[in-house]
Amino acid sequence: MKHVMAGLMLFICGPVLFGSPQQHPSVAPGASETAAKHLHSLLSKNAKILVIDVRTPEEYSNGRIPDAINIPIDDLPKTIQQLHIPKDTTIITVCDQGGRSSRAALELQKMGYKTTSFCRLDSWKKNGYKIKKEQPQAQPESWIRPFVNARTLRA
Repeated sequence: MKHVMAGLMLFICGPVLFGSPQQHPSVAPGASETAAKHLHSLLSKNAKILVIDVRTPEEYSNGRIPDAINIPIDDLPKTIQQLHIPKDTTIITVCDQGGRSSRAALELQKMGYKTTSFCRLDSWKKNGYKIKKEQPQAQPESWIRPFVNARTLRA
């Protein structure tokens, strides 16, 4: 009986104790997806968009889409309000597999942003597009203003 109980406990607790793979949330229904190819085209044309990577700073530093800014999903509503990003800004959110970024796109719609969608970083990588890596740095909130103004003012 002890062996059966020990085996059952190992079966139940094993993934936690031995580090099971991270579970990614599924894509939120109703969120609009932008294909990596389309996003790449928009960025290469300097289109009027803002790309927000909603992953953690550590994930962001391990590889991101060039020109993407990092606003972790838990900080998104507060940070977006503080930055006073115009409501007509086209925003594309990014995460690894679309779970967090699709939820972020829907959250931005609730906040009044009309044109929001999400893109999967794994799709970006599979298409062979450039990934930028850097160490996370603490930056003042004002660092985004020149980026947003420069990017969103381009036609």
